[in-house]
This record gives sequence, C-alpha cells and structure tokens, in this order.
Amino acid sequence: MKNVYKNTNFLDKRACEKFKLTSELLMENAAFALESLIAKVTHKGSVITILCGGGDNGGDGYVLARRLSGDYHIRIYQVKEPKSPLCQESYERASECEIKWIKKLLPCDVIVDCIFGSGFRGELEPYVKDIIKQANKIARIRIVCDIPSGLSMESHPDSVIFKAHYTMCMGALKLVCLSDIAKDYVGELFVGDLGLSAKNYEISSNIKLLESCDISLPLRSSHNVHKGNFGHLAVFSGEKIGASIIAAQSALHFGVGLVSLINDEENFKYSVPFELMSASTLPHNTSAIAAGMGLGKDNAKKVLNQIEQQQIPCVLDADIFHTPCIKDFLDSTLNAQTLEDTMQIVLTPHPKEFASLLEICELGHLALQNRFEQMLAFSQKYPHIVLVLKGANVWISKSQEIFINPLGSMALAKGGSGDVLAGLIGALLAQGYDALSAAIQGSLTHALASRLAIESIANYALTPQLLIENITKLHKKEYL
Repeated sequence: MKNVYKNTNFLDKRACEKFKLTSELLMENAAFALESLIAKVTHKGSVITILCGGGDNGGDGYVLARRLSGDYHIRIYQVKEPKSPLCQESYERASECEIKWIKKLLPCDVIVDCIFGSGFRGELEPYVKDIIKQANKIARIRIVCDIPSGLSMESHPDSVIFKAHYTMCMGALKLVCLSDIAKDYVGELFVGDLGLSAKNYEISSNIKLLESCDISLPLRSSHNVHKGNFGHLAVFSGEKIGASIIAAQSALHFGVGLVSLINDEENFKYSVPFELMSASTLPHNTSAIAAGMGLGKDNAKKVLNQIEQQQIPCVLDADIFHTPCIKDFLDSTLNAQTLEDTMQIVLTPHPKEFASLLEICELGHLALQNRFEQMLAFSQKYPHIVLVLKGANVWISKSQEIFINPLGSMALAKGGSGDVLAGLIGALLAQGYDALSAAIQGSLTHALASRLAIESIANYALTPQLLIENITKLHKKEYL
C-alpha cells in the first residue's frame, strides 16, 4: 500500500524544515524526476514542448527546459506570465539557454504540462481551455508535472483536462489523481522524489492506495480438512434469481466450503445449479450472509430483520440500499456493539445506491466531487461498517480510513460484475476474514481477475462467468 494525500504542501514545508532543504532544491529535483521519465520514453534529439504556467508548477517547467536544453530540441509555450518568485527565477535561468520560445503549438514528440499542477482552482479561462485542447492532439507522448491541468475533485465528464500518457506526482500521490474522472486523464502514475526517500518525505496517511502485491488469496495449506472448515455462505435470492446465483457461484470458486441459496418459494430449488444447495430458511451452520443482489425492494425488510436477529457477518448490496429500513438495521448494529463483539458488515453500493443510502441515513445528497468527505461522514456515523463504493476506482472506507483500488478495468462495466464482487466478499467473511480484510481482498481479486480476462478476450466481452473463471487462475504468481 502507498500513502495518498489530499495536499502535499505541508510535506514540502516539513521537508524544508526538518531536512534543511530549500524550495529551490525541491523544484530542481522535481525537474530531475521529469527529465528521468523523458529519457525513458523518448530518444535524445526529440522535439519537446513545455507548457509553463505562472506558479511553481510553471517553474518546474522552466527548470526542466534548462536541464534538457542541448540534448533535446526544446520549445517553451508560456501559457501565463511568471508570477511566483521561484517561477520568475527559473524563467530567467531558462532564458539564458538555447531554447525556442513559441507563440503557436506545433506537432512535437513530447509535450509536458506544467501549467497548474496542484495550484489549480475553479474554472479554466477560455484561452487555457483552447491550449489544452490543442495540446491533447499534437504530441506522440503527453506528460504531466504533478496533476493534469484542469483536473480537480469538481471535474465532470465535460471538463477540459490535459490528457496524459504519464503523470509524475511530485513527492507523493495526490487524491485528485485517483478520482473516477482522473482515470481517463492521468495515464500511468509515477511519484517523483524531491530529494528525499518516501520514508523520509511522507508521514502516515489515512488514505492508502492498494497495489497488486497487497493481494492475499484464500489458498489452503492444511491437508486434514473438510468442507465445514471453510465456512457456509447463505445467499438470499429474490425477484431476479440470476444475480444471487452469480454471487453464489463466485463464492464457491473463492474457497468457501458450502454455499446455499435461500428462497422460500416452493419451486425455487428447480432453478438452482447442481453445485449449489437451496434452502427456505438459513441453515444452522451459516457462517456468513450475502443479500441484496436481485432481491427486490419488497423483500429487503424481511431479509434485514433475519440478519439482525442472527448477528452473522454479512455483505449487503443492490436493492438493500433503497429500503428505508436499512437505517434501522445499521443503527441497531451500531447500538449492539460491545468491546468484545462487533458485527462484521460490508456494504457494496454503486454511486446511485450510495446516494440512496446517504439520504436514508440522513447524511445529505451525494455529490461525487465530495465523495471523500461523504464516505468519511458515513464511516464516522457507522465506524463498525465497511463501505465499498464501486466505480472506475473502488474506494473502501472504515472508520476514518480510506483504501483506493485503482486496478479494475472498463471490462467490469457489465451486469453481474457487482454480484461477483459480493460473492467474493461473502466467501471471505464465511471463511473468518474480518470485514475490512474481506472487502480489500475481494476487491483486489475482482479487479485483477478482470485484467487477466481481457488478456485473452476483447475488453467489451467480459461476462460474470468468464470473470469467475479467471478468479480461479490468480494463484499463478505471474498474474499478480
């Protein structure tokens, strides 16, 4: 896991105060990080255009131009006049080098965005929007210094944003680069050190980025075992039985010993695949519950009442979040907590379902630009609950911690993918994982299986069945 920060200005200040560095030295190291990336992605003699703003991000661009001058054909497009003292000083130094200053953007090998970085606020001026639109078309390789210009937590699909192949976050990872919108603009993310190792520059953050190396599959090590050693997951089935079947099959492929589909309709058992069990009530040895997938809103209250009485670990999804009694259920589990015993609960809404959940729980209306604050608000009210908010990047919160999984693919935008995820998390709960570990490991498995799948199929062709098949292949180390 890596630390993620809303803002790193305080880390820059700390680096200068504790390690006797200067802002000028930090800027020099930022430019060196960009220089090193450029050396890897293109050859000497390439034509490189650098877009410079008026703040310290523009200063990074002028330092970069000075450092590259002589080995590459450097052009500077001055988007804004130098304003900050460091930017003015860097501009003057760059002016002494053999650099071409241009008034019109022309095709080039590499273009580097040093317009705003983390200093961007509000709305772009029309002329800056035009520059960014042109810049997105004229270069073979597009690189960002810190944060793509135009990107903020308020960005929406129609925003004008510099579209990078590579983004070099300076010092540490920025939260804004991990939003759903950002996934189409940041390209491959790197962290440029500013003269200090991550260990010295960073302090612990309550926001973490999950990596593929964080996965821990439920592989079996003991030989003298039986199916009862690996738990029994009960999956409630309702109006759309296909969703519950997908979740159940997903769980069965992820280590749980037994899976039962719960439905009290008389002929339901004839719809159940042969590898799954069916029951009209919860089996006595149930060790975890999954509910909500295709359940139907009318069934949600009855199911929640059963879960509340059982106090069994559970993962809740879909229709559960549209029934008003979800608040009563969450409040009751909060009040039932003791120092020795906390019910393990995972919620897995997508944004529309999260919006409903927030309103029912009297936490306001969903604004995706404030997703971070709203997830923390929910987790502050229900600190024992693990919230998994699905999206282009999956955000997982518990108490005041947030974990971001950026590893998923667009192939998961398909009906049934969320049911697979619920099954994975339910399987781990049934096997004794705590709620947070189950959510993290289920999400990582879900994402990496989708990546593995689209190595052999088109990214539009993923189905729940293919996703489940690829979950079974993740034990091979080369895929992790």
